[in-house]
Amino acid sequence: MEKDLYFYEPLTMTMRRGLKVNAILHARQSPYQLIEVVETSDYGRVLFLDRRFQTSEREEFLYHESLVHPAMMTHEHPQSVLIIGGGDGGALEEVLKYPSITRVTMVELDGEVVDVSRRYLTSVCGKAFDDERVKLIIGDGRAFLEHESEHYDIIILDLTDPMEPSKYVYTREFYELCRDRLNPGGILSLHNDSPFFYPEAFNVITKTVKSVFPHQRQFITFIPGYLFDFAFSICSSTPFPALTNEELKRRFKHREIGDLLWYSPERHVSLFHLPGYAVKILQTPCPISTDSNPYTIETPSLESYVK
Repeated sequence: MEKDLYFYEPLTMTMRRGLKVNAILHARQSPYQLIEVVETSDYGRVLFLDRRFQTSEREEFLYHESLVHPAMMTHEHPQSVLIIGGGDGGALEEVLKYPSITRVTMVELDGEVVDVSRRYLTSVCGKAFDDERVKLIIGDGRAFLEHESEHYDIIILDLTDPMEPSKYVYTREFYELCRDRLNPGGILSLHNDSPFFYPEAFNVITKTVKSVFPHQRQFITFIPGYLFDFAFSICSSTPFPALTNEELKRRFKHREIGDLLWYSPERHVSLFHLPGYAVKILQTPCPISTDSNPYTIETPSLESYVK
């Protein structure tokens, strides 16, 4: 009798979870990370990077709709978008639902993540990578911002957590690069990690972004794949418009986005109210993350194992 196969993933310094794997569809070490796609009963197909859960067929809409639609619907007429990260294509697929979009530049460090997603995760990315409006660049997102001069209506940061490889895309200097590549009235959208499980990260990211963007709105979505509450922000150098329910409904209908599973105009109106526990965290002073002193989340060793 074969032994059941489990992936064990560290969630915090004192907690991990085990996920039963029915089949390993892909497992390969790229130049940057271990990329695995597995079949599970609870989530369908799941993408793991360095044995950390990234996205899945069944719950990806909660993360990707949270990351994309509040920003896109807040902007008066989004036409150009830059996505940094997001190699699974889920955020890209959501952006391309807007007929007003004329160009999307996507910068992903690891091209093998894109290749794997196109092969195994079409329920997440659809045919987004084949859209003629998309320019896919395999490379470093920060280096791209430092050397290119294009400007965008929306910048979406679909990044891994601020751990060692990603710490320099969570600093004040990086957010300044983002600000300088936004058109007037442009919006930056990003996640701010888990207020409950990573309160320090949530606090540092929020305050670091706020040091660059004076206008910031936040909300929280529970992501079943992460088993965490996850905070998101939309940020701008200019005040956000006061959008009524009627105006949001009008925009939603006019933009012909179609039915979504998480976002709706009705949800948008009441979205940007943090619960008390998150507000309390933000009342605690903390240093911001800078290139000279970048913040990183303390995590267990990635020596997770298959059992």
